[in-house]
Amino acid sequence: MNNVLNIKSIGEILNYHFTIPAYQRGYRWQTKYQVKPLLDDIWTYEIDYANPEAFYCLQPVVVKSTAENEYELIDVQQRLTTILLILHYFNQTEFKTAKKHYLMAFETRLAQDNFLDIVEDEQQTAENIDLFHLHKAFQFIAHWFAEKEEANPAIKSNFYDKLINRTKVIWYEINDQSSVIDIFTRLNIGKIPLTNAELVKALFLSKSNAKADKEAKALKQLSIAAEWDRIEQTLQGSEFWYFICPVREKYDTRIEYIFDLMKGKPADAENYYTFYKFLEEFEKEKANPRVIDNIWLSIKEYFLTFEEWFHDRELYHLIGYLISVGKNIDALKKIAQTFTKTKFKEHLKTIAKSTISKNIDELNFDDNKREIRNALLLFNVMTIINNQKCSVRFPFNHYHKQRWDLEHIRSQTSKDISGKDKLIWANTALQYFTGIEFYESNEKDILNNLEIISSEEKGFCVRLLAILKKQDEDNAIFSGLYDELMDYFKETDQLDDLDNLSNLTLLDETTNRMYKNAFFPVKRNFIIQQEKQGIFIPLCTKNVFLKAYSKKLGEVMYWNNNDANDYLTEIENTLK
Repeated sequence: MNNVLNIKSIGEILNYHFTIPAYQRGYRWQTKYQVKPLLDDIWTYEIDYANPEAFYCLQPVVVKSTAENEYELIDVQQRLTTILLILHYFNQTEFKTAKKHYLMAFETRLAQDNFLDIVEDEQQTAENIDLFHLHKAFQFIAHWFAEKEEANPAIKSNFYDKLINRTKVIWYEINDQSSVIDIFTRLNIGKIPLTNAELVKALFLSKSNAKADKEAKALKQLSIAAEWDRIEQTLQGSEFWYFICPVREKYDTRIEYIFDLMKGKPADAENYYTFYKFLEEFEKEKANPRVIDNIWLSIKEYFLTFEEWFHDRELYHLIGYLISVGKNIDALKKIAQTFTKTKFKEHLKTIAKSTISKNIDELNFDDNKREIRNALLLFNVMTIINNQKCSVRFPFNHYHKQRWDLEHIRSQTSKDISGKDKLIWANTALQYFTGIEFYESNEKDILNNLEIISSEEKGFCVRLLAILKKQDEDNAIFSGLYDELMDYFKETDQLDDLDNLSNLTLLDETTNRMYKNAFFPVKRNFIIQQEKQGIFIPLCTKNVFLKAYSKKLGEVMYWNNNDANDYLTEIENTLK
């Protein structure tokens, strides 16, 4: 049997009897942070009384039926218990004859079968932690109404009517074979919370919302379920997901991101904001026999727009870039509706170029890291777009899942290297000369390899081994060797500006940490080896170390002012 999703007013559940199982914690709501906001929300919510369908909706109540009108309450017991206290307050203060309310029984902890009989008694509630919190909550409810009544004498009658008739709960009745303990555990540890996506799906698949005959209902449900799964499967693809969604967004069911965008969910919105918006739409249009078709079609059209962009090479790169630098994809979708596709692409290029400084040659590593990162990312993207023969797609999934650094092409670090960084420096240098990684080999293999290199390089390697074997505690070997290698790799030649864009490129944080202090040829060799192993290296970063932007190809193992100037010119021309 399928789970059931309904909307029930508080008035519709007054005949129910709820049992709070022993595995749940007792009543713990705080007056300031939970009880007061609930009272305030119900009272201040502006209901359009001219519209008989208008109501204030509380979050989902999860139950499992045990008998007719009897339910085991799996989730939201704190909220329903507080509402019961409010109803009890009205019976105590407003009605000569008590009005009926739902019942709640706790399997353990509470000494009294009917805790409402003693909830006002401070002495009787003092020795039981559950009763203590219930007493405090009841006191606060009385205090809250007393304060409000001074300014509005009619508050109680108005509030009661709003609570009973215009306040509703999302009624989610579990009918699967899972144990209630298992369901409760899954809900509360967050592995499968009752999400907006799950609730919206229930709206679509609920039999109560289908107006056709039984066979047509089943076919419609199957069709929506199949299309839903297809959309979700596409969104679960890493390449597609990180194209449309910034990494900071976390969704277990990713179609919910589409729903959030469609309903304009604010950053500070309540948990079930998106579901409430869909619920309002269903309720507003429920007389329309095609309400389900129309709403589902709008979801599909929304998703298909993103899918079309994903498969368009130019749109993929432009929009992927803009999302990466913080632009809102829903805003871009709205813009797209006002342009032809060709004009839209040109407009996106304009927006993209507006995200970086016009004077990129003045950007500095210490002051403009974000702008430089954006400029280099756009440089990569536009390089691919401008080369129509290029079949490469920039992998935004790799870009978002990894932490990215600005890497100095020519190292800015002096020989003031110590500790672990000194060992990393020595290891990468040794690997450059011998092709062998120190920590993954034995010394014998390395020494054998020294026989095939020049005597000068052999001398370097012997001292590098001494550093790696921690035989250089006073740094004497390292200090002298660093100066010699600086001269050997011609890095004693001055670069005009080490911290200018002309000496910076994009690289993932892990790779950068592995060789940030290394000399240019060591970095170059490392980049080549990383790419051989399938590690993502941005196209323009690879081109830098291959010196693809240098007009005069001199010594490929050194990075000089001419190389830096040619590289900066290429960036400027590409981003014009």
